[in-house]
Amino acid sequence: MDVHLKNLFTRYQEQFGCGPGLGPGSGACLLKVDGITPPFIKSLYRTAAVLYRTDPWKLLRPEHLFGIKVGKDSDWSSRKQPFPCVQFIGGNGGDIGIYMFRAHDDAKKMTASRETIRVPNTELLRVTYELESIMFPSNKRMIKSLALEVSDTDRFPVIDVVRCTSSVELQFRNPTLEELKFAYAVLRAIPLVHPLLRQDYDAGPKWSRMMYFESFIETVDVQWPLEMARANDLVAVTVSHPPAHRFCTGICRTSSRLRSPMGGGAEWRRGNYTGNFLVLIFTSEKEPQQ
Repeated sequence: MDVHLKNLFTRYQEQFGCGPGLGPGSGACLLKVDGITPPFIKSLYRTAAVLYRTDPWKLLRPEHLFGIKVGKDSDWSSRKQPFPCVQFIGGNGGDIGIYMFRAHDDAKKMTASRETIRVPNTELLRVTYELESIMFPSNKRMIKSLALEVSDTDRFPVIDVVRCTSSVELQFRNPTLEELKFAYAVLRAIPLVHPLLRQDYDAGPKWSRMMYFESFIETVDVQWPLEMARANDLVAVTVSHPPAHRFCTGICRTSSRLRSPMGGGAEWRRGNYTGNFLVLIFTSEKEPQQ
C-alpha cells in the first residue's frame, strides 16, 4: 500500500505539482513537423539525454538566465536569434526542463522564485523531461517505433512551443524545423559550458540560499548531425551569464584537455583568447553510437 501511494503521489506531482513551469507536455509530436526526418529526431533525443545526465538543475535555478547566440543572425529566417535567452527550471520543484525565450525581457517578466508567470503575448520554446507514464499516446508511439534514447530511467524529452495569449491562456504548437535546429545547437553546447560556472561568494545577500555565479562568456563549436545537409559544418554557439554580459572575465583553464560529456572519444581542446572571449572547440573522433 505504501508503495502504491508513493507512486500515485509522484504521478500527481508530475502532472499537477506546484513550482516553476507551465505544466506537462501539450501533445506536440516531432513526427508532425514538416521536413523532419527520423534520424534527426534520434539526434535530438540523444543530445537531450546527454544534457539531462550532466544534471545542470543541481545548481541552476530559474533566476539564472543565460544568453545564447547560435551562428550569425543572418543564418536564421527572421534575421535574428530565434531564442536568445535560456532558463533551467526544475532545480527547486516544478517541471524539469529548459525554457528558451524570444527576448531577455520576456524571461525576466515570466520568472519568479516559485512559479512561472504568464505574461500576455509572449512565446517560448521548451524542452521538458517527462515520465513516459504521463506522456501523450502519440509521443509514446514515436518513442517505441524509433527506439529513441531515454534520458533517465523512464524520462524522455518533449519539445513544443508555448504562447501566452493576451488573455493569458496558453496555446501550444509543434516547433518548426528551424526552431528544432536552434534547439539542437543549444542542447549540444550547454553540457560543455555549464560545468565551467564558478560560484561568486561575494554576490547577493549573505542570507540568500541561492547560489550566484561569476559572469562569463564562452564559445564552443558544435557540429551539425550527420543527417543534415550541412553536417560537415561547425556552428559557433556562444553562452553568456548574465545574458547581457559582453566580456570574458575568467582566466584560461590550466588543463589542455577537459573530457566532454558526449563520450565517443570527444574532448575539449583548449583555445586562445580571440577578441573578448575564450574559444573552446569541441571535436569528436567518432559519433556516439545509435
